[in-house]
Amino acid sequence: MNNDQILIDSYKRKIDYLRLSITDRCNLRCIYCMPENGIRLISRNEILTFEEILKIVQILVELGIKKIRITGGEPLLRDNFLDLIKETGKIEGIEDISLTTNGILLDKYLCKLYELGVKRINISLDSLDPIKYREITRGGDINKVLGSISNAIIIGFKSVKINIVITERLDSKDIRKFINLTLNNPIDIRFIEMMPVTGSDDSIECSSIGSIINSNITKLKNNTQSSVKEIFSIMGKAGKYFKVKEHAGYGPAIYYRIEGYKGNIGFILNDKNYCRYCNRIRLTSKGAVKLCLFSEREFDIKRKIRGKASTEEIKTELINFIKTKPENRECNKNFNNDGIIKISNFMNQIGG
Repeated sequence: MNNDQILIDSYKRKIDYLRLSITDRCNLRCIYCMPENGIRLISRNEILTFEEILKIVQILVELGIKKIRITGGEPLLRDNFLDLIKETGKIEGIEDISLTTNGILLDKYLCKLYELGVKRINISLDSLDPIKYREITRGGDINKVLGSISNAIIIGFKSVKINIVITERLDSKDIRKFINLTLNNPIDIRFIEMMPVTGSDDSIECSSIGSIINSNITKLKNNTQSSVKEIFSIMGKAGKYFKVKEHAGYGPAIYYRIEGYKGNIGFILNDKNYCRYCNRIRLTSKGAVKLCLFSEREFDIKRKIRGKASTEEIKTELINFIKTKPENRECNKNFNNDGIIKISNFMNQIGG
């Protein structure tokens, strides 16, 4: 059977992108991600082992997965993460391995990661103000992150992206500083509409900012829309900007570039209309395959592996499970009484 024709959902989307969470541990406590005192972590014996991860990835690649993004928690906290990336890279059929990190520990691993074939890195950074960054992350050292970004550019990674979650703490000073980073650096900054999670300090309405992206003009309804309008205003003051029609990458971001600048300015929307482009699945650190960030439905592949199910049995069940991938994010099932959408698990448990 042709691998390219196996993982296709009922809406004819070819699923070839896996977000692989290798740990739920994190060395930061970002205010929108988890409570200040942390959360109850998954017990060690419930976390996928090194061998289990490789077996599952092998199965998924045989079914058509070609691109893998390593996530966490903070993936660099896993003791054997370099060996895991090395062995994953040996699996025939994988075309791209990338990494999402908070950047705190990244600098000392950059050269090795590059040698292992990781050419694309996403780094979470919600403010360029050291004091504000420390407040948002509850203790993070921004100098370590900035050093990682600078050295990743010097080493020559194919793609360096900075992920900025839009919260009420994002102000015009932050926006200007982030946009200025794209003047002389070939990087992408991406403003991300916050996905509210259980137990986080902040919640937002499940609403689209797509109208601002399309027209740059809309009636402001919440902090997110106000921030996005301000971003476009600051972009306009910096110079003439245009939409980037073709962009290297596999995510849902919409990109713009200011004329004369080397980098791009992107937006990732909390908008179900973009679900029709979704080509990804998630594997959580505890061994559950998820088809949608907002869905409660999971396939417990760890139980199958530990229960000695045959590879063919697992493949058959996975193929059938993928066919149930929803057309969009099933918002209606996760609304609470206040009209707020909640993701039922913390992002460090699902994989960022």
